[in-house]
Amino acid sequence: MKKVSLLGIIALLCCLYSCNSKNSQSNETIVDTVAIKEVVIKEAYHLSGDTAQPACKVSITMDIPVKYKQDSDGVRLQKMLTPLIFGDEYASDSLFESSAKKAVASHIGAYKELEPEFEKELSNDGDSYSCDWDFEYNITAIYNHNDIISYDLSTSEYTGGAHGMYSDLFYTIDLSNWHRIVLEDIFKPESMDQVNQVLLNQLLKSLDLAAPDSLLELGFFDTENIEANENFYFTDDALCWVFNPYEIACYATGQVHIKVPFKEIEMFLLPESPVRRLIK
Repeated sequence: MKKVSLLGIIALLCCLYSCNSKNSQSNETIVDTVAIKEVVIKEAYHLSGDTAQPACKVSITMDIPVKYKQDSDGVRLQKMLTPLIFGDEYASDSLFESSAKKAVASHIGAYKELEPEFEKELSNDGDSYSCDWDFEYNITAIYNHNDIISYDLSTSEYTGGAHGMYSDLFYTIDLSNWHRIVLEDIFKPESMDQVNQVLLNQLLKSLDLAAPDSLLELGFFDTENIEANENFYFTDDALCWVFNPYEIACYATGQVHIKVPFKEIEMFLLPESPVRRLIK
């Protein structure tokens, strides 16, 4: 049996370690994807500085784009997305992290302004009065392939009342031309009625319903307002629309997700539609 030298074993181990180290670097750009890093910002302010008292709690978790084909592309993408995600009032410098910090400070500041009122109500009503505020935001890159990136702004907010509010808002960027993709970039204008019919049919299919009027029994307002909107994202084989509470149905119905396979809408696409390069 042939002997293996000690130096040979060391060389092999070094090679394996080197390969594993390269694979573990998550911030490396791979082919057509955007390299991202996760940043979490959390802050809480308790009434009277007492941690036993109600509080305003804010949590923001972000997938921050840092690089695409070059490092400067990360900043460029942030400048495109920040006004959409945070709003113009928090986006003066157009960067995720600093805008997020401004948003946190804004929530805490609003809570502090009401602090005297909260303390008065607590002294009068005790535990029967709730003055907790909770804000949770998750900014996530949910599709990051084929020179396309889709971001999801998922929010959950509670500032009193019977229940909180939540929503998901989606923004998709075509990195081949640095343009936000909207419906007019995807579909022939004259085909939107047919696209809306496909959405309705897919919704009925997903709920195992035979007739549109059956939707009314599930809390939908009507069947005429189920139309393609700008709140969509891509997967490798489908376009997915999301309707938040109260948009097309009551709060108890929850979010409505309609996933439409590309094959169901391919005939309605523009020749230059970005969806075409995703169709296998």
